[in-house]
Amino acid sequence: MSTTPVRTRRLAALLTTGALLAGCAAGSEPGDATPTAEEPSASSSSPGETSAPTGSGLAPEVEAALDAVIEAGAVAVQIEVRDGDDVTSAARGTADLTSGREASPDDAVRIASISKTAVAVVVLQLVEAGSLELDTTVQEVLPGLLRAAPADVTVRQLLEHSSGMPNYTEVLAPDVTTALTGLGEPRTAQDLVELSQQQPWVAEPGSGFHYSHVGYTVLGLLAESVTGQPMRELLAERVIEPVGMTSTSYPTDETLPDDALRGYLAVDGEPVETTGGPPWFWSDGAALVSTVGDVGAMIAALGRGELLEPATVEQMHDVGDDGYGFGVLAGGDACPSASPGGAPALVYGQRGNGFGYNSLTLGSPDGERVVTVAYTGGTFDPATDPVFPPVNQLVAVALGSTCGV
Repeated sequence: MSTTPVRTRRLAALLTTGALLAGCAAGSEPGDATPTAEEPSASSSSPGETSAPTGSGLAPEVEAALDAVIEAGAVAVQIEVRDGDDVTSAARGTADLTSGREASPDDAVRIASISKTAVAVVVLQLVEAGSLELDTTVQEVLPGLLRAAPADVTVRQLLEHSSGMPNYTEVLAPDVTTALTGLGEPRTAQDLVELSQQQPWVAEPGSGFHYSHVGYTVLGLLAESVTGQPMRELLAERVIEPVGMTSTSYPTDETLPDDALRGYLAVDGEPVETTGGPPWFWSDGAALVSTVGDVGAMIAALGRGELLEPATVEQMHDVGDDGYGFGVLAGGDACPSASPGGAPALVYGQRGNGFGYNSLTLGSPDGERVVTVAYTGGTFDPATDPVFPPVNQLVAVALGSTCGV
């Protein structure tokens, strides 16, 4: 199912305002908010007029935008830019404030909700295989799991965040103090689903977009039920290994590799380390640890049809006015020539907000141009995070650097 002309026009109207759409509404993760990004400013080179690359391979305007993220308060920032077979990356800042180790673009980070794209791929592969259907209900596969739902909830609704299901994250981590002082005893995925249902259902299933992190926990349980395999194995076998994401893992405990970026959350203007984090809290939809390079490779592989059939990828990219599809969100392409007549086009990817780790990836529909950014040192609420506007600018400038002549 392709994007309808009316829907495309609505999205285009938003894109021409200079906003880089991202369809995760406030509350999509602890402290999440809808990101907006401006097009490259007048001081930057226009698309098609990119300056000569620097020693890192990045255009000077991208290097300058990278520096601006640190100047805004980030502890570290990483970027990877894919333009066909050309892949360049760079980093700024400090990976570990205790040791003083400099950040590298190869350092691993918690990618939070970018994990949802991988989960969506697994679920859609199962749909392609006939193990599930988009209109399969949770009740059919896992009777009684969604005991509080006012109506049947389908796979489609979970993928596109229209189930209306409330989130457990607001209960376990409603504020920065709770997030930093402890999240309580470990809970199973079923426990998290039950905890979510102790709150009022947000909306009637299928009535509209309401970002639900726990919806992807439910998708993980569905995938496990029809395959008999844990989601950790499914992600490895169906996404991580086929793409060659050698630096990506689903952690089994709170530790990260020694060479990972340490997580930092800005609290009262000071960075507080948040590296350790229980994977049970994030559940399948936000648990992965990865690198900007691995994430970029996944988005590229998805666009190139290496993970799903082209028609299925098109369904993933069929976003609503909220800018969200099946496990992906949409952004405005900085390249005016990306569609006939120079009309605004879309790029697709995902955003991740964890405690002390933030990331954003967007790529062209064919996977040929992908920009991925990760940073540490943001605030608990991205809506007021002074780092995120320059991160959005960085992504826009980097996408613009791939426009060509």
